[in-house]
Amino acid sequence: MRLAQYPTYLLCTILGALSGQASAAVIDFNSLTTTTTNPYVTVGQPYLEDGFSLFTRSGVSFAYGGGTINATTDKNPHWTGTPGVYSDYVYQYGSAFVLERDGGGTFDLLSMDAASFYTGGAGNNFVVYGYPSAGGFVTKNFTLDGTTKTLETLTFDNSFKGLNKIIFSSVYAQVDNINLSVTAVPEPETYAMFLAGLGLIGGIARRRNR
Repeated sequence: MRLAQYPTYLLCTILGALSGQASAAVIDFNSLTTTTTNPYVTVGQPYLEDGFSLFTRSGVSFAYGGGTINATTDKNPHWTGTPGVYSDYVYQYGSAFVLERDGGGTFDLLSMDAASFYTGGAGNNFVVYGYPSAGGFVTKNFTLDGTTKTLETLTFDNSFKGLNKIIFSSVYAQVDNINLSVTAVPEPETYAMFLAGLGLIGGIARRRNR
C-alpha cells in the first residue's frame, strides 16, 4: 500500500490510536482471601484494586463516613465461594459503598454480583446510583432473590456509562465481581505520532497540488 494514495486511511489509523482503547476491570476482591477462623475479615479503607477506590459513606446525600468494610470468609454462613464485601450499619445513618477511579476519571458500569443476607422482605432491596460526568444521577433498583449463598449478576444499561462514581447498597447484601470498562488515556508518544502523521498528510497534499 502506498501512503501517498491513502491519506484518509493513514489519518483514520492515527485517530484510532489517539482515541485510546477500552479496557476491562473486574473488582473481584480475591486478594482478601485469608486463612482465618472468623466468618469475616475487616478491610482497610479505601480498598484499592485495578485502579479503583472503594470506601463507605452514610447519611443524607451520603455526606458522612460509613461503616467498616468487611469481607466474607469460608467460615461465613453466607459464603458464596469467593470473598464478597459488605459494611457495618451506622445507627440512624445506614451505610453505602462508593466506588470511583483512583485519581479521578470516568468509567462504565457493566455488571456486578450480589447476594442478599436475607430470604425476603426489605433486606432483598438493592439500589445502585450512577453519577455521570455530565451531571445529575441515574439509579437502578433490584430485588435479590434471597438465595443467600448464591451470587446474582446485576446488569446495567447505557445510562451507566461515562460515570464519575457509583454508590450502592452495602449493609444487607454482599457484593462481588464489579465489572467495569475504562477508556485508556493515550500515551504521550501517541500524540507525537499524531502530529508526525499530520505533517506527512500535509506533505502528500502539497505534492498533489504541485
